[in-house]
Amino acid sequence: MTIAQAKSIFLADDDDDDCLLFQDALREICTRTQLTTAKDGMELMGKLEETVPPPPDVIFLDLNMPRKNGFECLEEIRRNA
Repeated sequence: MTIAQAKSIFLADDDDDDCLLFQDALREICTRTQLTTAKDGMELMGKLEETVPPPPDVIFLDLNMPRKNGFECLEEIRRNA
């Protein structure tokens, strides 16, 4: 039997309370995750440039963030291979 690899999850949200709630919920349901957080879309895109490849397994985007919102991030992610 092989040990499952930790899932890579990125979370972009400018609300600290929402981030804490997400982290707590994630810990409750899954212990094998690597969570990377960003406070806005610009920070998220910078972290993606630094760490990809490999891409994260899942990206959670807040739609209303300063500097670059979730829709703008999604557009940029789709444009880049």
